[in-house]
Amino acid sequence: MNPQDPLTQALTHYTTLFTTRNPQSRHTITSASALLPSGTTRAGLYHPPHPLVFRSGHSCYLTSLDGDEYLDFVSEYTAGMFGHSHPEVITAIHSVTTQGFTLGGVTEKEGELARLLVSRFPSMDAIRFCNSGTEANMFALGVAGAYTGRKKIMVFKNGYHGGTLSFGPNNALNVPHEFIQGIYNDIEATKPLLTSDIAAILIEPMQAAAGMIPASPTFLQFLRDEATRLNIILIFDEVVTSRLWYGGLQEKYNIVPDMTTIGKHFGGGFSFGAFGGKGAIMEMFNPNSEAVNAAGEKKYCFHSGTWNNNLFSMTAGCVAARLMSREALERANELGEWLRETLQGVWEEKWPGLVVMRGVGSAVGMGFSGEKGEMVRELYYFYLLSEGVYMAYRGSFAVNLVHGREHVQRVAEVTRRFCEEVLVV
Repeated sequence: MNPQDPLTQALTHYTTLFTTRNPQSRHTITSASALLPSGTTRAGLYHPPHPLVFRSGHSCYLTSLDGDEYLDFVSEYTAGMFGHSHPEVITAIHSVTTQGFTLGGVTEKEGELARLLVSRFPSMDAIRFCNSGTEANMFALGVAGAYTGRKKIMVFKNGYHGGTLSFGPNNALNVPHEFIQGIYNDIEATKPLLTSDIAAILIEPMQAAAGMIPASPTFLQFLRDEATRLNIILIFDEVVTSRLWYGGLQEKYNIVPDMTTIGKHFGGGFSFGAFGGKGAIMEMFNPNSEAVNAAGEKKYCFHSGTWNNNLFSMTAGCVAARLMSREALERANELGEWLRETLQGVWEEKWPGLVVMRGVGSAVGMGFSGEKGEMVRELYYFYLLSEGVYMAYRGSFAVNLVHGREHVQRVAEVTRRFCEEVLVV
């Protein structure tokens, strides 16, 4: 890195400005790091010199520990569909706090949320709850193996299905399935890898953590056809993409998997995950069922967890499912599409070929190319923070249900200023 390079000088300026403005955030991260490696228990939140620390949020705004307000376009990495402290969610949670919330038994909300979710996803005849998208994918793979009697799992390079199912460069914590890695959106490279001893294909209809990269409908249909031919269970990880269409991208593309995993926003701000699918597969969780697996064997899958049906997630989830109406999601998608197209125009005007805008609807990703691409991405992140806009450090925006036209316009305006005042060819 040449210290005299204008981009290097600009990056040094804006990172220094960031640390100068955020001494309490820096102190909090530094002091926590002695007992909490990196100062946070979420690797995705960490970045040098240190991440921001927040103390509160309202609507689509966050307030840092140092007292500055930011327009929030991280939206809890797509999970925060309702802004901060949505009044309908608050009312629902207040009802839980006055009735008791660690009851140690079944409540009506469990069945109510199940009905709301099963009714919107074409692939779901039945559903089970857990505590995260990671868990949902782990359980889905577990039952796929039990149902088919097979061991191998097909995943895709750069796919992310949770902290124990990550297929980028850092995957030392992955669960020890026998994984086969296909190439996303590449039929020619993937087809030879598909064999009749594979239990499941696990795929995101849009790779979110990899940069909001959509799968082509042609590729998804290819997987659907091959899974049917080889009796493989096709699992769509719609933990993120269920925010993009009322019935997920499976409904948008009319390609129905055998199982679906969801999470994030459907907990209304609380820990949540779920997996569902065809009745014959899900019946393996019913201790009173005579259902059998593909080999004709009766094999019951014992699935439990203290917080699977916790009242906070179940109650907030019922509100969340209703708030995420077809109309509300379409409105958020329209704003996301406007932001994506507008930012692409701004980037192309200043530095053609540097940035490719990605994503679907309300999930907006950015791919930076060239030898200076990563430096520009980092500089852009710190510049936006200096202007009071909070985006994901890895290069993405998530439009939520409380964002309006004025909010996406502000991002466009700040980006235009960045290109005109800071970005030097």
